[in-house]
Amino acid sequence: MTVVPGAGDPTTTWLAAWRIRAELLVRSLIFWMVWFAGARALFFAWHWKLVPVGDRSLVVQSFWYGARMDLSAAAYFTALLWLIVTATVAVPPRITRAMLFGAAVLTIFLVPVITLTDIGTFGPWRRRLDASIWTYLASPREAYASAESIALGPLLGLLGIVLVGTWWTYRRAMRPRERDLRRPRGSQAVMATTALTLTGALLAIPIRGGVQWTPINESTVFFSRSEMANLGALNAPWYLLYSTLAQSEAPTSNPYVRLTAAEAAAVVDSLYRPSTDAAQSVLRIAKPNVILIIWESFTAKVVARLGGRAGVTPQFDRWTHQGVFFDSVFASGERSAQGLVSILSGFPSIPNEAIMTRPRKAASLPQLGAALRSDGYHTSYYYGGELAFANMKAYVLHGGFDRVTGVEAFSPQERNSKWGAHDHVVFGRALRELAREERPFFSTIFTLSSHEPFEVPVAPVIPGSDVSAKFMNAHHYTDASLGAFLDSASRQPWWDSTLVVIIADHGSPLPELASDAVESVPDRHHVPMLWVGGALRVRDTVVHRIAASVDLAPTLLGQLDIRPGGFRWGQNILRPDEGGFAYFAHNDGFAFIDRAGWLVFDERSGRAVAQSGASTAAHVRRGAALLQASFADYLAR
Repeated sequence: MTVVPGAGDPTTTWLAAWRIRAELLVRSLIFWMVWFAGARALFFAWHWKLVPVGDRSLVVQSFWYGARMDLSAAAYFTALLWLIVTATVAVPPRITRAMLFGAAVLTIFLVPVITLTDIGTFGPWRRRLDASIWTYLASPREAYASAESIALGPLLGLLGIVLVGTWWTYRRAMRPRERDLRRPRGSQAVMATTALTLTGALLAIPIRGGVQWTPINESTVFFSRSEMANLGALNAPWYLLYSTLAQSEAPTSNPYVRLTAAEAAAVVDSLYRPSTDAAQSVLRIAKPNVILIIWESFTAKVVARLGGRAGVTPQFDRWTHQGVFFDSVFASGERSAQGLVSILSGFPSIPNEAIMTRPRKAASLPQLGAALRSDGYHTSYYYGGELAFANMKAYVLHGGFDRVTGVEAFSPQERNSKWGAHDHVVFGRALRELAREERPFFSTIFTLSSHEPFEVPVAPVIPGSDVSAKFMNAHHYTDASLGAFLDSASRQPWWDSTLVVIIADHGSPLPELASDAVESVPDRHHVPMLWVGGALRVRDTVVHRIAASVDLAPTLLGQLDIRPGGFRWGQNILRPDEGGFAYFAHNDGFAFIDRAGWLVFDERSGRAVAQSGASTAAHVRRGAALLQASFADYLAR
């Protein structure tokens, strides 16, 4: 007997139609849950040496706690499948087969690409893939240059294997049931659609992470004081989507309110209270020329005088004995867009945001260039890369720089780096042009050769071919370029009336420490700062006061006897009272450091995720007040 589909065929009853489609959805959930567990295993295998020995027992727990976010991500992809299988009740099979095939191609391509990109970028960035990736992709030249510091060959090979394996497994798991899809007719179709609608509604529960009041977020899967174990519990596609949606609109409310506004203001005022004693003056002339050199990724770990690797920056080490060396400074940001703002505007980093990429807000910030230009300085800015990156050009032009030099100003022969012009070329141009600059002048030079991919135009000095060796060789090259610049500048007529300030835009997780060593968040933010030049009246002096990069602006302006104006987020490092402190945002929280101790606090989970033995509740209160008040300032701009 021949059975006509829709006329008594048992596979086209509403119950059978629903059951086949529901089984497809369940298979999808199971497939992606298993896939994400495998991806987490791959993440830890690739970065195993970054997991401190004492934390390795927590890796297994990352799979358990991360499963909740895996289920949320799996439910997102299954929801796409649900839309299609629900449509199969009414749409001809030829169309639905094409829709199912297209959805499979889309997800099976995107998920491995996101996952392997996350694995590749975690090494140099030490953070999971988030919305900041779109900033790089908006500037293809910089994105390509950054990618070259990653082990692209092995990653691309692994990506190919993962893509083929994922496609084969997915089709084997899903294809048999897709063939059984039939179109019920009449009332059976209505009933099947109703049942599928109710089934799809249930996906909202795993998507939001459960039925609790607060939907799932990254802190939901954080379970320990181990940063690597917590970060490993995140799901790469889920976290990228979450951070992208969070950044797609500028926040309109402050998620970091722990104190009343009055309490937060009182704590901040107590930290930044004006000193009753005048700050120590280190200058011998009132209005010197100022050259600010911002050194890309310059970490204390490559400076011998700060306990770093010897022989990486010998020229900088030599010059530390010629001026004022600040040995306890911590970078306020983790990327250049945050670091530049902390130095030039004295504005602290904000969690999940880079104010420089928000043109209207960035335009409201004070800047050193504008402050010095209003005091009669002639201003210039030098960078060997693309000024369009992360809204840099608009930011510095607004910031009072009369003359801005970027990659387009250099000849094709001088653009000898993936980023643009190497450091020795930029230093050489600045040296030639400053000889003709009207005085007093304020010039900022932002280096780039020590950025990923750590490609330099000289033979390596540090042995090895791994990323740490490349990182150190890049810094050795920038150090040599800086040394040549300072040596030449010291012979110029204007040197005796010039102050040179050298500071990092941010620190770095590189060079990697030995496998049994534990690196703290403060270690990664610890950066050098050095003041040299003929305008100084002191030599071979070390300042031990704890400070952050936001403190440079009020300290420099204080030395120049210029009112700090809108630079409210900083302390004068040279004032006589001892101690000092450093604060910076870290992920969805903050770090606070003073002489008594330090801690890193996660605001979403409401606890310290790392701390020294001497940290106290006072550290939490001070850091929380600074985060709350600085974010409120960010919102108000």
